[in-house]
Amino acid sequence: MNEYRVIAGEADALRAAPLEAHETAIRITGHLSETGYRHIATLLARRPDAWLSLHAHGTTDLECLVHFPELRRLNVNSLRLASWDGVRHVAASLEHLAMGDTTLRPVSIAPLGELSSLLTLGLIGPVRDAEVISRLDQVEELVLRSVTLPDLSPLLPLRRMRSLALLLGGTSDLTLLPELAPIEELELWRIRGLRDVSVLGSAASLRVLRLQSMSAVTSLPSLHDLAQLRLLALDTMKGITDLRAVSEAPALEELLLIGMCQLDPATLQPLVGHPTLRKGIWGLCSDRKNAEAWQLLPLGDPPWNYERWKAREARPTKS
Repeated sequence: MNEYRVIAGEADALRAAPLEAHETAIRITGHLSETGYRHIATLLARRPDAWLSLHAHGTTDLECLVHFPELRRLNVNSLRLASWDGVRHVAASLEHLAMGDTTLRPVSIAPLGELSSLLTLGLIGPVRDAEVISRLDQVEELVLRSVTLPDLSPLLPLRRMRSLALLLGGTSDLTLLPELAPIEELELWRIRGLRDVSVLGSAASLRVLRLQSMSAVTSLPSLHDLAQLRLLALDTMKGITDLRAVSEAPALEELLLIGMCQLDPATLQPLVGHPTLRKGIWGLCSDRKNAEAWQLLPLGDPPWNYERWKAREARPTKS
């Protein structure tokens, strides 16, 4: 089990022992002295795989990072940052940065452009100077939540990127998607103004595709050219009523339909006999529809309440 070591104040910091194997992060929730920060830095230097989490500890900057010159993993959450300038102290070492709810107003992330070793980045916006992301050419995984880009051009220099998630925000122009580095995993969630996802049919490198909560999207392109696609998840995509485009994915192995209340079991008919499909979750919002979908396409375990529904259906009707 992953666990945080919580450091609520100076006393906790000074008596903190080395991390146990199951402890994967140190979460600082209170103000520390320079001595306290240095002691925590010593513990993390012994466990470079562990995260430093700065969580609601009353500062508006990240200058405390001066005490962590070898830090590789940083989570910044529930602060009220006025500046990201403090990341300069870990610019040479930091490989993973995750950002939670950190600001009361949009703050420039321009200082992140100095993080030359960054491999994964998770941002929660809105932020200013989002175009600085283009300088992070070592990034392999990128999550942008409530960060709006006018288009995907700032991501073109990220030639090592393999995983991209656009969550909330208003980046509705995905035209450049096929020109990005070969993306293997893509997640799109509740993007304002996104109606046309036809460009997905040209994203030939995709292995995993997740689409969630975008009711304005009413059709999917043919997935015929997505020869690498193994998993597709459609979650609360209320405008999708036809799965024929999905059935054309030649190597699809797993299909997840979650909260797809508008679908009838018969909608799955084009997928019957698919040569590679091995696993499915049919979430059509009723026991009856889920059960009938599974009877039509029995992949994976039966749906929840299947046996109860089956027994109920087997009862003789009263004349």
